[in-house]
Amino acid sequence: MHTPIIRLLYISDATEGLGEEAVTAILKSAGKNNPPLGITGMLVFGGGVFAQVLEGPEGGVLKKYVQVMSDERHRNCRVVYITTAVERLFEGVSMAALQALPVELAHIAELDAHRKETVPPEAFGNLMNLFFSRLQAVP
Repeated sequence: MHTPIIRLLYISDATEGLGEEAVTAILKSAGKNNPPLGITGMLVFGGGVFAQVLEGPEGGVLKKYVQVMSDERHRNCRVVYITTAVERLFEGVSMAALQALPVELAHIAELDAHRKETVPPEAFGNLMNLFFSRLQAVP
């Protein structure tokens, strides 16, 4: 039996001029800091936007999100979706990263536009499946 976890998706606006070296630094930091908190996830970036999924024990995920909000590499953090889950989507991955495709940026913008409403679980699930399938395709 799996211990329940939470999965949190937030979106933020990248600081102007942020490049690949910043994403590399984020991944290096996540590789060091996420495992002790039991956090796995994925960072999607592009078009001046970050979308990040954090999953793990509630306390660890919320602690990480509070830390993320103070990171100066982005601003205007907003939680788009949060749910409980039994199984991880990103098992064994401290933090994967993908550069967003235009269609994915459109999905992210749609979720962001409706974040103050109840986001249908299937909309969140469809986006996560899209990201996960791309992650599986990366050699």
